[in-house]
Amino acid sequence: MAEDKQLLKCVILTLRKDNVILPNALVAEIVSVKDIEGSDNTPEWYLGKMQWRGSEVPLLSFEAAGGEKISKVNLNTQAVVLYGVGKDGIAAESPYIALVMSGVPHVSHFSREQIKSDDEEAETEAHPMVAQKVRINGASVSILDVDAMVDMVSGLAA
Repeated sequence: MAEDKQLLKCVILTLRKDNVILPNALVAEIVSVKDIEGSDNTPEWYLGKMQWRGSEVPLLSFEAAGGEKISKVNLNTQAVVLYGVGKDGIAAESPYIALVMSGVPHVSHFSREQIKSDDEEAETEAHPMVAQKVRINGASVSILDVDAMVDMVSGLAA
């Protein structure tokens, strides 16, 4: 039987305390955050809406969703704009969603054999934006759950 040598093209986002991984195809663009239109009575993880290519894009904080205090967003803040596809196709409110990052993202290719389930991390409290914790070449990485992020934003409108 032939070995499966297919490589997965992924983007690793460096956040303050975590590295998250997602398929490269979900990334629309990396941008500097400029103006944010804030909202009252929203959770800490919802930073507001930012303008991107003529669209209002919800801007979220991974750290705040996990219960951490976050720094103020300023002109040096970078965000990754993602295609907010969701489980039911394109998200109703916006086809895009953005996530604040703190480091430089990088593209990597991994084989299925390099990605292993992280059984130790599975016992810790679940993060609402994480689909699964894995180990890639021994390093702990979280798989970003874009569907959950879309659901979180959709839940705000309800």
